[in-house]
Amino acid sequence: MMQVSALSFFIAATTVTMRVVARPMHAGINYSRYLEEIDATQADLDEWRGKFGSIALENGWMPNCEDGNADIQEEDLRQRIFLTKQSIESIQAANPDANFSIMSPFSALTDEEFHTHVLNAYVRSNSTQASSRRLRSDAAAVPMVDKSSEGMSLLKNIELFMKNLINAFRPASGSDSDSKITSGRQTGYNFLDINFRRPTKPPATSAPAPDLPPPTQFEQLTVSSDSIDWTTSKCMAPIQNQGSCGSCWAFATVSAVESAQCIANGGNELIKYSEQQLVSCDNQNGGCNGGFPIHAFDFVQQNGLCTENEYMYTAATGYSGICRKRCNAQNTGLTGYSRISGQNGLLKAIEQHPVIVAVASGNNVWKQYTGGVVASCGTRKPDHAVVAVGYDSTSIKIRNSWGTLWGEDGYMRLARSPSREGTCGVMLDMSTPQM
Repeated sequence: MMQVSALSFFIAATTVTMRVVARPMHAGINYSRYLEEIDATQADLDEWRGKFGSIALENGWMPNCEDGNADIQEEDLRQRIFLTKQSIESIQAANPDANFSIMSPFSALTDEEFHTHVLNAYVRSNSTQASSRRLRSDAAAVPMVDKSSEGMSLLKNIELFMKNLINAFRPASGSDSDSKITSGRQTGYNFLDINFRRPTKPPATSAPAPDLPPPTQFEQLTVSSDSIDWTTSKCMAPIQNQGSCGSCWAFATVSAVESAQCIANGGNELIKYSEQQLVSCDNQNGGCNGGFPIHAFDFVQQNGLCTENEYMYTAATGYSGICRKRCNAQNTGLTGYSRISGQNGLLKAIEQHPVIVAVASGNNVWKQYTGGVVASCGTRKPDHAVVAVGYDSTSIKIRNSWGTLWGEDGYMRLARSPSREGTCGVMLDMSTPQM
């Protein structure tokens, strides 16, 4: 009798728990279908968690259950994975020649979270977009402003200051032991939860609108090569990872400049330059709050660049860092830049060396991309700076700065398009260094 009572109690308790957690927790979910596929979704979640769970949990890319109900937490995560599967179906239909998968570190984020929290790094000219990001849909956006009373305690400010002060005077080392933290080449993802993010002080004044030259017209010129791929040359550095810092503008600028210099000097040796120097020292741009490659070109032309070994990348956690002047800045050979228009102009420029382009990446296409040729992103407003490093008869090859776990070992291919905007807005804002 006692065993029957205990069993009845267990069944009743389980039923109550199921009633508590069995409810739609995210807008847009096909809940009836979710219930039908809940076992398969759980299997997907288990596989995803085995591959990416520790990275995602460590860096705030999935909810944790420290202060909450574990059953509710699991249900929320399972619904997030199902939402991602649901969104993949629509983007796959629009991109039959591309591949998308839930096996990505970003899959526990909703599309909205990915857009608002991750990709706010490309700020063109006098843009007044708010420097705020949020991780979860129910969390308040936290302005990325360095105020001790907002987002960080005084103790954490002091701790952070001392840490960066020590880093600023740490001698350069040839050791690779800290490369996952400092080199910008880490393959894992370092996006941190908003509660642990290092606030970044924006420039005292808005970046002045540059006096942009008119785009160079190449439309009447003939592209001489059927295909180009600079990634197979000695003039392309390994894929890097900007982490949770909105520094795509710095990675794109440095990549374009160092490759162009290498190519101009015969293509035998690449000098790896410092992205951190731009993030910390380029006052026209906003460090981890985003920037504009045109301003970065101006900085490089006026100041030169330190090598990566002299000024290692430390901004992966989202803090721009204190500018340190102590390095042997080198003349990169940069004499200016050119703006480009049209697909023919882009291809012609890539024949010479890689080109900086801005793309619309804050969407589920970029979030879940694993390979193939993307034909449609659904959005066209540029929000991310990358580098066009090659092309063939059907696509343009893009170098990203999200590490090698994303895309095709860190790269993406965008379909060539006759439209003015190009696929994912790739032709709306293009610039190339002059050497």
